Amino acid sequence: MKKILWVIAGLTFLSVLNAQETVTPQAAERTDVFAPFVSRLRVAVRDPQVRLTWRDATDLESGTYEVFRHTQEINKDTIGGAELVATVETGTETYLDTPLQEGDYYYAVLARSTGGELYQIFVPFRNVTIRAITVQQLETEEDLAASIYDIEAQIQDETVIVRFDASRNGRDLVVYRSAAPITAETDLTSITLLDQFTSSTRRFVDTPVPGVSYYYGVFDSVLVQNGSYTVSPDENVTTTPILVSVMGTGTIRVEIPAANARKTPLPFIQLASGIRPGGSVAPGSAAGTRNAEPVTLATREAIASLISLAPTVPPFSPNPVIFPEERAGDQEGAARTLSQVVMGDFTAGRYVDSASLFRSILTLPLSRTMETRVRFYLAQSLYFSGERENAFLEFLLVSRSGLYEEAKPWMDGILTG
Repeated sequence: MKKILWVIAGLTFLSVLNAQETVTPQAAERTDVFAPFVSRLRVAVRDPQVRLTWRDATDLESGTYEVFRHTQEINKDTIGGAELVATVETGTETYLDTPLQEGDYYYAVLARSTGGELYQIFVPFRNVTIRAITVQQLETEEDLAASIYDIEAQIQDETVIVRFDASRNGRDLVVYRSAAPITAETDLTSITLLDQFTSSTRRFVDTPVPGVSYYYGVFDSVLVQNGSYTVSPDENVTTTPILVSVMGTGTIRVEIPAANARKTPLPFIQLASGIRPGGSVAPGSAAGTRNAEPVTLATREAIASLISLAPTVPPFSPNPVIFPEERAGDQEGAARTLSQVVMGDFTAGRYVDSASLFRSILTLPLSRTMETRVRFYLAQSLYFSGERENAFLEFLLVSRSGLYEEAKPWMDGILTG
């Protein structure tokens, strides 16, 4: 019996020791989990390239981010078969991937510490994609673009007819007009964009200012946006100036719209009482008006109490917002021009100049997403240059085109400011 008691006492003592070991500070520290991961991973496809953007982890001050690509959804079970396609420095927040084969792909962006530890945390819609990204063809935009040739311009009455041929249908074309010859050195943002139409069209009618010589050019719109267009004299640009005479036909036609017939006229304002000429309205004669009466002391105290409980609105003092796409620096065409303006005049605080440049970029044929970004930068430039009303209107347009969360603080600040 004594032996049994000694065994029970010994087991109890060991249990106490084990319990003490489980609550030591060192063990408690091991339960803390440090797992940084990126957020807002977004993917945009323009065959054959895939653009990834994200927001860096807020709790990883240094280190790198590794971009993985796989034909299966990436998780802890499939990460071993994923291909590491890039290592990106902190603050870049973007990467342009070009798969070598057509197919469906999944992506993940994982953080790696300066000590070399890879944080294998997989959060759908945050740092991994859960839907396949399809690359359907590997031809470049230059291969798919429509080539323009045999361009010519002729005067017909008071208009100019621009005729040309295109190598393929199904593409969007843009036509430009310039008072100077269009050469390879010509900045298309500095001349007039007339229209955009499909490549099945073989002619364009322009009504220019009489008495001014003009040159015309027709290009594939995607090549203009990418900045990869080429200028070929007498193929896609005219080399002979064309002039509509100021004499013309001498006939000026003015179209006067017909008046809208209204079956029932608008109602007249009915005054509650008549007013004699030279007289004045008697106090209180207007319907619904009463003389002002002072509030009681108790009411004033109640109003003051309510005002004291109202939250204090901090002053609106925003900082310029720059998207990761403009920090990348590897874009082409209009996207490259936008990045140069943002990282140049806009970042330097030359907001009047940057607003003018952003307006020029808006004359280019842009995608809806890129136009929204340009307008967001234009709205910021207008705000910082003191044009608050115009800035509010631009922010309002941006909020309805996919950047509501980014534009709302600015609109609220302007309204409360």
